[in-house]
Amino acid sequence: MKTNSFFHYVLKGNPIGSFLMLAILCVMAFFIAGDINNMHEAKTGYDYCKNLCYLVENASKSFFMCIFFLMAYLTYMKKQYSKWTIRLFYMLGVSSLVYFVMAGQVYDYVVNHVESDYMIQELPSLARTVFTGPVYWMIIGYFFIPKILKDAQKMKEEQDLTI
Repeated sequence: MKTNSFFHYVLKGNPIGSFLMLAILCVMAFFIAGDINNMHEAKTGYDYCKNLCYLVENASKSFFMCIFFLMAYLTYMKKQYSKWTIRLFYMLGVSSLVYFVMAGQVYDYVVNHVESDYMIQELPSLARTVFTGPVYWMIIGYFFIPKILKDAQKMKEEQDLTI
């Protein structure tokens, strides 16, 4: 019963935002599924590694995008102070570090499995794909999250005053 009312609240309270978020998630899921399919159909080590890099890029973009949108949802659409906003901020920081460690591991794998024909011309492109995949969402997050946290703190103060 509680889940039904949650979905009813989300769809009725903010149908445009819900539709937009669902559309973005569907598009990102489509890209991730396409990358996995392309990895299965790869004929060379380079094709496999290229699609692995795209998979890592798309999965990480989806993850960081969801963190940012969830923080904005909790602060601006739900209009309540929640400790989850601060927890998501810390999760963003830890996730950024984990991502770059994981990107280093993926890059090492790519270096070890790409044929020597592609090593000089294509390897820098794969490195750029792996290491800069979610950087835009990380930068957006770190620029706008302080404002979100500031607004969340104002909401907390307003809620404390009304009680």
